[in-house]
Amino acid sequence: MFLKRFFDERNIPEKNNIGLALTPIFIAITLLLYEFYGWQVPFMNHLASTMGFEFERDQDLRFYAQVHTTISFFVLFILLPIGFHRLFPIAGKNPFGLSIKHVGSNIKPYLILIAVMLPVLWFATSRPHFYDFYPIYRPMNLGDWFAYESVYLLQFLSIEFFFRGWGLFRMEAMFPRYGVFLMVLPYALIHIHKPFPEALASIVAGLVLGFLALKSRSIWPGILVHTTIAFSTDLFSLIHSGILFGWL
Repeated sequence: MFLKRFFDERNIPEKNNIGLALTPIFIAITLLLYEFYGWQVPFMNHLASTMGFEFERDQDLRFYAQVHTTISFFVLFILLPIGFHRLFPIAGKNPFGLSIKHVGSNIKPYLILIAVMLPVLWFATSRPHFYDFYPIYRPMNLGDWFAYESVYLLQFLSIEFFFRGWGLFRMEAMFPRYGVFLMVLPYALIHIHKPFPEALASIVAGLVLGFLALKSRSIWPGILVHTTIAFSTDLFSLIHSGILFGWL
């Protein structure tokens, strides 16, 4: 009775009730799977030895840990949500935010965001606690670095799909005008192992990218912002630490 009254008050069709009600539970389970199995540290601490991997150096382990993370993100944040949507679809022709129809008319705020963030990142990565942390994998040369970045940046497709596409549109359907705020909670939680300033900034980023995703109805500009910022963070850190100039 409670759920029926809840959805009736929000004019949500009855056929969507169960799927929307289960969405927060699905998100919680997905984040638990991510925390215990889906990122670099669980791989390095448990899975690598269990699977019999042998590495010549610690950085090799970190590279394969990133491969594991990217694959895990693809499974947890794309494949499983798509499967969930198949079981419990919601109304609308663009439930994942894959449309590019309104991207062109809404791209300007994303470009402004990139322009604002780049000098902030340059300053932040000049601090030792940042450039000692990034990039997580310390390559031996430019070739290794580009190989790592190619794997690393793919994970942001999964992140944007889950947090600014599938999850955001479902939460917005369930709680109109509040979906962005609700999706900030799980998004901030996946940053708890990051440096505190970055973890704190994820709240602001989640809000800004969430509102922009609702306006553009697309995850693609968010992927552009996320990959640009992530790549720039690694690049600037390599510059400030002096590693990049050692390769040239």
